[in-house]
Amino acid sequence: MSWNADRAKTRIREHLKTVPDVDSNITLDSARAQRTVRKSGLIGRLPIRQAFLVEGVHLYGQLLDFDGLVAEGGSETEGSHRRLLRFLNMHYRVWDAVVDNDDGDRVDYHGARLHAVITSPAGDAAAQITRAVALAGKLTEAAERLGQAHGFPSRIRFGIDHGRCLAMTTGRSHEKDTLFLGRPANHAAKLAAAEDEAGIFLTETAQQRARPGAVHKSAGRTVLDETYIREAVRSFAFDSLERRVDEVAQDAVEPIFRFKRPELPLASVKFADLSPANSVRMGMASIFADIDGFTDFVDQAIEGGAVEITKAVRTIHVIREELNSVLNDDFDGKRVRFVGDCIQGCVAEGERTDDGPGSVRQAVMCANGMQSSFDLCLDAVDSDAAIGLAIGVEYGPTPMTRLGYRGDDSVRCAASRATINAERTQQSIEGSGIRLGVVAQQVADAAVRRIIATGRLMSFDTASDFLGASQSPAVQIMRSEPAARSHAARPKR
Repeated sequence: MSWNADRAKTRIREHLKTVPDVDSNITLDSARAQRTVRKSGLIGRLPIRQAFLVEGVHLYGQLLDFDGLVAEGGSETEGSHRRLLRFLNMHYRVWDAVVDNDDGDRVDYHGARLHAVITSPAGDAAAQITRAVALAGKLTEAAERLGQAHGFPSRIRFGIDHGRCLAMTTGRSHEKDTLFLGRPANHAAKLAAAEDEAGIFLTETAQQRARPGAVHKSAGRTVLDETYIREAVRSFAFDSLERRVDEVAQDAVEPIFRFKRPELPLASVKFADLSPANSVRMGMASIFADIDGFTDFVDQAIEGGAVEITKAVRTIHVIREELNSVLNDDFDGKRVRFVGDCIQGCVAEGERTDDGPGSVRQAVMCANGMQSSFDLCLDAVDSDAAIGLAIGVEYGPTPMTRLGYRGDDSVRCAASRATINAERTQQSIEGSGIRLGVVAQQVADAAVRRIIATGRLMSFDTASDFLGASQSPAVQIMRSEPAARSHAARPKR
């Protein structure tokens, strides 16, 4: 199958029917929202047809040694991927304990990154920040202990911001995501990923809202006070976390990761069927698509009030669902997860052996199909938002599985050098456009490299024409009207 405008329009009309309801009076720190959370269990289990306005702390933790575990001797092998997944599985099991507390709720994992939200005590930003600092301190201690017990590096860099975000949940069963959209989530993530220095760092906003004396100047930088950190860590028990660390540190039985080549299309792979002993691995093109200008768009909507928030939720929902449909339905790819305003996925070609050029070509076609659907979505919701698409593509051997504790809360994961570099390649794009990673650039065929050299995302029809794809409008015309070909022989009279 391939992208088709009529099919995309039909899907978008269906997506519009499932836009989440927005209650202008509900926030997660309101009494009503707290009742909803208690009833549903966790933020991650909130009803999928509701959007919430959440005020609280966003805590991002970045495992700094993740990249070094991807390969061994410079190459990615089954052995290096097993070690990488064991490393993530160990941390995910501990981080999962966060959801057992009232102190924070697990929101999202993405490779080496944890995202947690702290919303209590309600209305007290300084106390929420102190609780987040305490949690970061406990997780740092846990990583050091687990690293010693299981022989893994353990450095973590945390970024913390405070403010209001939109929270939305979509998906079903093992493929459900709760997203927090807006400035504090975005800024905390960027701060965590900004440098290779371990520690706990606050954004300027969080510094201004932290308890007096929590930060001070050192060597020209504003840093957290060590005494403040120690007192914060001592002030909170995090009993579930402590118990889980004991359990994982003493657990000598580690999961055995077994890989098999999946039957294609990749879209037929169900995360519900995957586990460490039943993981898949093959050469895949990793796609990381980000909505450029999205954070400003959401922040303006939040400032604009209920009507603007409702419009933003409608726009976000339709775009997100349609990008997922393009990836899965039109190009037989597999979504790994939504990450904020981004979608992470993979496509693969090659029935018996990896087809690198074919996979990269399919990913590029998918990216341009996403661009065409993105434009249709903005038309459908009558939006003039200053947003665009930025897509990074990289190729390489990639395992796909579920990690952490079994059940609905287990974590979907695709982790490899290709997934890392697809995201970094996307982040290197200024504004909107498309770019290939180094490996994808090397394996791509000449036609793909030519259209990628422009750096622009085109309409799907234009990209198809450039690539001479079978679904190209030009190719279709040539087939139906062969006499129109410039080199066709003139009919004899």
